[in-house]
Amino acid sequence: MSFQLTADAVILMRQHAFNATALAVLLFVRPFADAEQEVPPSTAVSALSAADWGTALLTGVSQIFLVNDPFSGALVLAGIAAYSPLMAAAALAGSLLGLGTAVATGADAAEVRNGLWGFNPALTCLAVSVFFVPLGISPLVLACGGAVATALLTAYMKDIFGSVLQVPSLTLPFCAVASACYLLASRSPSGAFGGLRLAARPHSPEENLRAVRAL
Repeated sequence: MSFQLTADAVILMRQHAFNATALAVLLFVRPFADAEQEVPPSTAVSALSAADWGTALLTGVSQIFLVNDPFSGALVLAGIAAYSPLMAAAALAGSLLGLGTAVATGADAAEVRNGLWGFNPALTCLAVSVFFVPLGISPLVLACGGAVATALLTAYMKDIFGSVLQVPSLTLPFCAVASACYLLASRSPSGAFGGLRLAARPHSPEENLRAVRAL
């Protein structure tokens, strides 16, 4: 058990390393502190066109790398697909679920168009695809549920971090939900929970499945 706990700690520390470093700097400079108090009225997501939705879907992927550009998002997806088609599908599905959550919660159209509702859910779906063996429906349910939970947490943390600390929440929502997804399985005695199975050596979904079938 001690080895398992150590492995968990290493994985969780890696997930939070970027946020810890970036937030330390941002809390010092407080980029939102000098922002104008009066903001323009928000536009409902219903005002978005079909082209806007396509842009939002791809920009949700590009925002993983702090890039607000749908073409860059398409290139990122192409690069992921060249390595693992299933991982590319996971990233795209996560961004799509983030958009769906934005619609359900009445998010601001500008935030949706700029991919701010897509990148954290996309990362959560990617994490589930890497750490779990794609056997049965349980990993799919976990990925979809995790993506929606991440989008909701993103909205909540955006308000808290933005108004109180004057900093963005970065990928903290992804880290929190992905950590919970990982611990859901790793804390069970057999390493499986509700049909979930952690990959012995996390890789692409294709490789994880191939490794299990080779046993």
